[in-house]
Amino acid sequence: MNSVLHDIYTEWEADRAVAVATVIATLGSSPRDPGAMLTVHQDGTVVGSISGGCVEGALYETALDVLTTGHPRIEHYGPTGNILEPGLTCGGSLTVLVERVDRATMPQLGRVMSRVLRDETVTLETVLIGPQAGTHRIAHELDAPTGLTSTGTLIRRFPSRPRMIIVGSTDFAAETGYLGTRMGYRVTLCDARPTFTTPQRFPHVDEVVCEWPSDWIARERNEGRFDSRTVIVVLTHDPKIDIPVLVECLDTTKWAEPLVYIGAMGSLTADTNRRRELAAAGVRPEHLAALSSPIGLDIGNRGPAETAISIAAEIITRRAIDAVPSRQPHRCDFPLHGEGTARIAP
Repeated sequence: MNSVLHDIYTEWEADRAVAVATVIATLGSSPRDPGAMLTVHQDGTVVGSISGGCVEGALYETALDVLTTGHPRIEHYGPTGNILEPGLTCGGSLTVLVERVDRATMPQLGRVMSRVLRDETVTLETVLIGPQAGTHRIAHELDAPTGLTSTGTLIRRFPSRPRMIIVGSTDFAAETGYLGTRMGYRVTLCDARPTFTTPQRFPHVDEVVCEWPSDWIARERNEGRFDSRTVIVVLTHDPKIDIPVLVECLDTTKWAEPLVYIGAMGSLTADTNRRRELAAAGVRPEHLAALSSPIGLDIGNRGPAETAISIAAEIITRRAIDAVPSRQPHRCDFPLHGEGTARIAP
């Protein structure tokens, strides 16, 4: 969940006003995208950020003024050579809306939060110019990204969380699940072994499912609960579990849209054997090409925590390349799959 939005709602529900700063536009290099938020409470507490720290000091004073007066302000921050003036050292610029949020100014927030808690996408439109400036509405009909519109409104889109499915009740799964939630995923861990598959072992994931993984994944898929943002992380390192799961996930004819990422743990030897078994099970070569195995970027990682970081890095890279096909990963001194020594014993 968006932690700043949750903070705003907590203050709103307690009938306490809060100043909210939202990035509404950026130009050039900027550390945060439109939609990034920062809040300042009545007691001076600050939650969130809108930059890498270079403008928050000046913004804090603006937020206190808005909190007192109730008058929204739009501030612009750009590069500056004056060390006494706030500015972005990265050379870009950003425009920020600072507004007071309470039950009177944003009565819709309860309904917004209700939908966010149900993992539904919700769009909030705010009027910035004209006699209706400062008013808000939930815009069900809009499918626009967060940012300014040509009509002088601000769109704040709070998308449903993408899903991360982790197969296997292991220490590697616990660390990956923790990182997955930090990355904004709704994380489900699935394993058929009741002794190991308990919420107590995986306190940081959203859901723990004790079922045969391939059956559960097929049912969830057939009921339309996955989309193209879904990632599948197979960490069981057990062919009798891995192969049925991967057969379900890799065959794109079974899916309305292909998954953004499918990865499986194992050494180079285990990967070779796994791909041979998948081919024998009928998985076509072009579908096998979508499998990231051995899982994760080879960054010299050892152990569960470092392996989780390598998996997260590979997922981020895959998402970025899929979003901009011409984009290539930055040069890395470590090899990718199959080019170096195995990290997980077969």
